[in-house]
Amino acid sequence: MAEKRYIKHLYEEKEQSLRAISRITGLSQQTVAKYAYQSKWDEDNLPNCQPDRYPVLGPFIATIDGWLENDRREPRKQRHTVTRIYKRLQEEHGFRGSYSSVKKYVRKKRFLMKTISEGYLPLSQPPAHAQVDFGDFKYYDSGGASHKGHALIVSFPYSNSGWMQVFRSENQECLLEGLKNVFYHIGGVPVRLRCDNMATAVAHMLQGTDRELTDGFARFMLQHRFAADFCNPDSGNEKGNVENKVGYTRRNMLVPVPVIDDFEAFNKELLTRCDADHGREHYRHGDTLEDRWEQEKKCLLTLPEYEYDVFRYESVTVSKTGFATVDKSKYGLSPELSGKIVQAKLYYDRIRFFYDRQLLTTYERSYEKNKEVSDWKQYLPTLVRKPGGVEHTQFFDQMPKLWQAYLKTTKGSERKSALTLLMEIVEDGNEALCDNALELAGEYGRLDNDSIRQCYLLLSKPENRPAPLVLTSNPPLLNYDPDLSVYDKLVGGEAV
Repeated sequence: MAEKRYIKHLYEEKEQSLRAISRITGLSQQTVAKYAYQSKWDEDNLPNCQPDRYPVLGPFIATIDGWLENDRREPRKQRHTVTRIYKRLQEEHGFRGSYSSVKKYVRKKRFLMKTISEGYLPLSQPPAHAQVDFGDFKYYDSGGASHKGHALIVSFPYSNSGWMQVFRSENQECLLEGLKNVFYHIGGVPVRLRCDNMATAVAHMLQGTDRELTDGFARFMLQHRFAADFCNPDSGNEKGNVENKVGYTRRNMLVPVPVIDDFEAFNKELLTRCDADHGREHYRHGDTLEDRWEQEKKCLLTLPEYEYDVFRYESVTVSKTGFATVDKSKYGLSPELSGKIVQAKLYYDRIRFFYDRQLLTTYERSYEKNKEVSDWKQYLPTLVRKPGGVEHTQFFDQMPKLWQAYLKTTKGSERKSALTLLMEIVEDGNEALCDNALELAGEYGRLDNDSIRQCYLLLSKPENRPAPLVLTSNPPLLNYDPDLSVYDKLVGGEAV
């Protein structure tokens, strides 16, 4: 990843050619092109450099400057070339000067922009530069139990604007998901981010200010094209704006202690509330935070061409009891996979388990230590082979209520057939019809497996149910009154 970042830096920032980058890195030109052009990985007012003698080009210099300044926000592949600038001046502004004068000025302008950028010492509040930090808070779930939460704050010191997102952890998935939520909400990406040396972003601290980044954070940076600065150890004052913002947002957004059951919905509400908070007056300037933010957002980088999907893979071995352990929580898979290695695709809020490239199941991600999370459906193949143990399993009370009662009345082959039918219903993706099929069979007074299966088919495939017979005319009424005395004599042995 460090090598890829270096290629991207040489191409985007240093504006080196592919051949030059190939020579510098020792890599083939094909490899260099791959990472220089890759877009799915997932500054400030410059002094006036207007020359003294450009009599024809002079009135158009402000326009050229604007195009070149805006190009800083865009990927290099979509920046203006000298030829494109020249044609736009002709077509859109009626420029009648020479191509060479345009080329001369653009070359000088770019040189000055590059020189000033490389020698730039950050101001205390440069626009489009953000700070990031986590803060702890308390919340209740819908059952009234209290939990420790983690609030991610992204603040912009120039305008003093800030946005909050809350999670159940400070892991890398939560960090990147929170950043992505804020980026898409504000419609752009900060030029630079300043944060602590958090383990989710920094793999190793090197000499001075150099850092070896984690693979996930490096990919996220490459796709969104922002730069990152990391504070010196024990130097929270280097990001004082966000430190203050953590306390401010916690007091104003999380008091009284919130009840959070749906983090996604709560985070959407938080973004709206943060927007509303920007109507207050800036602590130093006379205008509002919202007014200053409208100026600052013009300096943001554009959003990436592809949306970054925040996840990471982890390989896990399934235990004898069918559990896979991720972050000290156990997730129930089929015991049939005992000893097998499965792939866990970790999102901030869920985990998807795969085996042999096939999706096994999806669980809500647990952040509790030593918690066992199971799903009765994963154990059906094993229960079909061992039907006698169904009532003694830990997940029996997870099964559909009517089926719990029905299985208790069955034994042996009858229970095995019932579990086989239940597995068929689940594999069809019709778990919601389990109790309905059993209830319908009960209404007909038939609780054998064949009858339950027929009721399930009626519910799952209503298009195959025959329509009632519609008669075109009323049937004739027959006056049929048979004499059964002869039959009675025959039965009684009296008839000849």
